[in-house]
Amino acid sequence: MKKIQFDLSIVVCAKDMQRELPRTILSLSARYQRDASSLTWELIVLDNGSSPALQVEDIADLHPHVTIFRPEYIFASPAKAINAALKSANGRFIGLWIDGARIASPGIIAFAFEALANDSDKVVGTLAFHLGPDVQMRSVLEGYGALQEDHLLASIPWRTDGYKLFEISVLAGSSSQGWFGCIAETNGMFAHADFWQRLGGLDERFQGPGGGYVNLDLWNRAVGLSGYRPWILLGEASFHQVHGGAATNGTQRDRNAMRDEYETIMQSPHDTPTYTPRYIGSLTETSFRQGIPLKSDRHRNVHTIGGRPFRSSLSQHTLQTVQAATLKTRYKGLRFAKNPFDIALYLHNLQKIKPASIIEIGTSEGGAAVWFRDQCDVLNLKKTKVVSIDISPPSLQVDGVELFQGDANIPQESFPSERLCELPHPWLVIEDSAHTFESVDAVLAYFHPLVTVGDMIVVEDGVVADLPEDLYRRWKDGPNRAVAKFLQQHAESYEIDEESCDFYGKNVTWAPNGWLKRVRR
Repeated sequence: MKKIQFDLSIVVCAKDMQRELPRTILSLSARYQRDASSLTWELIVLDNGSSPALQVEDIADLHPHVTIFRPEYIFASPAKAINAALKSANGRFIGLWIDGARIASPGIIAFAFEALANDSDKVVGTLAFHLGPDVQMRSVLEGYGALQEDHLLASIPWRTDGYKLFEISVLAGSSSQGWFGCIAETNGMFAHADFWQRLGGLDERFQGPGGGYVNLDLWNRAVGLSGYRPWILLGEASFHQVHGGAATNGTQRDRNAMRDEYETIMQSPHDTPTYTPRYIGSLTETSFRQGIPLKSDRHRNVHTIGGRPFRSSLSQHTLQTVQAATLKTRYKGLRFAKNPFDIALYLHNLQKIKPASIIEIGTSEGGAAVWFRDQCDVLNLKKTKVVSIDISPPSLQVDGVELFQGDANIPQESFPSERLCELPHPWLVIEDSAHTFESVDAVLAYFHPLVTVGDMIVVEDGVVADLPEDLYRRWKDGPNRAVAKFLQQHAESYEIDEESCDFYGKNVTWAPNGWLKRVRR
């Protein structure tokens, strides 16, 4: 029987991916890929030790040309098995999908083929994204897993429009420079069969789990063999599903071992290759936005909590513009420093909660305390108590506003505890003091035993992590770090009030993920 000559062969490496692999195979199939009807391609699925073993019947209905390749011996590193699978490929062009848990975008095959048809002396690379609110090295530590990911995927019609995956993903660390930077490795790598032969496949000296840095080394060599002019697909990507992988779901100790193995083999540290890419493809508004790294993200100490990013959906230019005006805002001649979004959100919550007491930590000149008092009068909340605490309170005499001296760093020692315990509930507690992790952490710990079901705590100025100016780095996103710690410690007692956080868009507030409702004792 004559062997079919394919335009393209794609080797997909998988181990124990019963949940993830069918999605990947579907995304590499003719029914999913766009503008590729004139092409023929085979999928060679390398089953590198799955238990139970992968059966072709499990995936055959997803693509007409699927075969299972099983190595005679199974090693921790798939390098040797991948090289053997690559040799079995029958396509004029060959692609390596080194992680079978990665869903493809719909234009990868057509654009990769077009690039190679124009210049087959170059390798083709694709950027990598992680499904979920953050790179999975961090998100899995904060509760992101298969169940959360299944719900996330079910929320978009990705099977009919794979570009929707950009809406629920973030740049992987290896692609952190974005569309117009350089990538450290690629999951979807395509090249002419002759190019693969000259490249020599994967370096089998890499013996660590998952191959360690073997894929990074492969990309480095492929870029060099391309004269440092590789093809990069714009607007196309692979999307990593959480699956307990050696790199994305391992420990820092595991990743250090991979780094050490590379340095032992190569006798030098790994560096992302510097190259001048040749681009093919196109960008939509969503793919462009998701593939442009933000300077502020590089400085974050905490990215998500409970599956929610802290990042505001406002552009950095808008944040800067609004912040500049916020710092100049005054009320009745007193420094107010509230942005228009939070002014509206406080008005909304005053009507919803109807607080009997408002406790503000951080008085400044008293503009906010006076504003809260006035709004309560307008809303017929005339019995609401307004108490404001500051390390150096102003000499201000206003009916209905009580001022106390207290240090947010040592609230147990300095806050007017007896007076606070007398205040009627429900409470609206506003933390707006020093914006450091230590002060916010201390204030939250102080109020936790005092607030009750129905009370709300607002931690302001977590937005400092989003503001790009260097002057905001001094706070080291302290408010967000404290919120993340507090919610991890008291996950059963508090919920993020998403209605407030997302009223104007995802975290369009100066208190990202910082509107906290007490829901249980």
